[in-house]
Amino acid sequence: MAFLSGSSQAGDHLWNVALRMGAADAALNTARWWASVRWGAGSAAAVTAAALRFGGRTAIVDDAGAVDYSALDRAATSVGARLRAAAARPDGSLGAVGILCRNHRWFVTALVAAERAGCDTVLLSTALPASNLAEVCARDGIAVIVADDEFAEVIAESGAAAALYTADGDGATSMARIAAEGLPCSPPARRPKLVLLTSGTTGVPKSAVRPLKTTRVGGTGMLRRIPYRLGDRYFIASPLFHAWGLSQLVVGLATASTIELRQRFDAAEVGQLMCERRYDALVAVPLMLRRMLDLAIEPPQKLRPRMVLSSGNVLSGDLAQQWMDRYGDCLYNVYGSTETAIGTIADPADLRAAPGTVGRPPDGVVLTILDDDGMPAPRGTPGWVHLASTAQFLGYTDGSDGDRAGTLMATGDIGSLDAGGRLHISGRANDMIVTGGENVFPSSVEEVLGRHPGVEVAAVVGVSDPEFGQRVAAFVVERPRRQIDPDELRSWVAERLPSFMVPRDVHFVDALPMTTTGKVVRHRLAVLGQSDRV
Repeated sequence: MAFLSGSSQAGDHLWNVALRMGAADAALNTARWWASVRWGAGSAAAVTAAALRFGGRTAIVDDAGAVDYSALDRAATSVGARLRAAAARPDGSLGAVGILCRNHRWFVTALVAAERAGCDTVLLSTALPASNLAEVCARDGIAVIVADDEFAEVIAESGAAAALYTADGDGATSMARIAAEGLPCSPPARRPKLVLLTSGTTGVPKSAVRPLKTTRVGGTGMLRRIPYRLGDRYFIASPLFHAWGLSQLVVGLATASTIELRQRFDAAEVGQLMCERRYDALVAVPLMLRRMLDLAIEPPQKLRPRMVLSSGNVLSGDLAQQWMDRYGDCLYNVYGSTETAIGTIADPADLRAAPGTVGRPPDGVVLTILDDDGMPAPRGTPGWVHLASTAQFLGYTDGSDGDRAGTLMATGDIGSLDAGGRLHISGRANDMIVTGGENVFPSSVEEVLGRHPGVEVAAVVGVSDPEFGQRVAAFVVERPRRQIDPDELRSWVAERLPSFMVPRDVHFVDALPMTTTGKVVRHRLAVLGQSDRV
């Protein structure tokens, strides 16, 4: 076993990880073995194991209250039986189950139930328009959709040929009604797969296929870098249909932890909860952390989270420093993609030593920076970021694949390694602006704009320019009761960055088009209403 090679200290560290995960709990290990025999390796088995060992422990806390592991296990089994019957095709195969839900117990129940049914599961974005939903349903063979009632209209508009089960309400096809039926569900005849949609920031999202085994605890390497424990208490603010939120849900279920969810993120509500109870882990995206910092939330020292786990978008060095200065050195920055899974982790020491870094690869992940010729770039030289691990996706459902170089997969980002081996991301390769022969990554300008006291959030893109090929254009949302002069912003950037990076166009807008994880949808910026303050 490769991870046991090396120093005895590394082996001791691995044993400490095993102890944190419950390796010394004989009853839990027996429950895990039995559950994996019945359901295979995945979240379906994790929930059964937790129910057998810690049946009365709270599994999910949401807007409707709390549910324990025994109740979650029974509900998932009953719902699984119904989903299998609904997804059955005349030839004996099973269609896929699509989940179109916000963060609550029925998302978790449907996820586990579909696995028990043996159905492939497609996690659908709550921001998916009807036209895209129709394409995804047809492309991925979705036979059943489990959805919140608020999405009934978009499903109807899409014309998707799928049976609809409601995640809320109390009708005959509601999750609560089916869960209460107590239906038995035999083990699945096949090992299903999980399908995650890409962010869709450049168009219709693709569907990335993952084997369920890669969605388990996340690999020894991640567990050695992030101090998860058995029986932790989580608050997962990130959307569960996104790879980041899902990965942390899976870790929580695998460690028989209590997972708190809310259908919609409200910074003030989360801040109030942090002042009332202690969470071992707060799972968020950087935009959520920024919203919380803006509210000056001050939980008592004894209630501050052990871990604040951030991913899904760029965590700027300024934001990381501000968060740790207020809440302590508890912040972890995780980098990866839907296709590559987790690639690097920056722990608090990394973020203090090299603000803005996304850290180093955990054990089991190979990180390489390749130049334009496909050769390894010298340390400190920017190049194409490539990752390799056993958690890579299997390809897209349309038959296409990611950009690979042997076992390495390109993330689509440009980055470099510092002297300590930490990865720094310059930006997405397809976002780069070439102006007058100079390369400008939007994230560098956005971070400087974001430091201005009057700026709530900013996005930068390149627009056509007859003289320079492209010029830098900034779209800025001002803070409440603030009005900024465009020249003031240009001067602000000019004092901190080279002149070719200064935005020539400054557009003030009410809001930026974003995905649910706070990524700017750059191709939609051009259609935003633009003021005359340019």
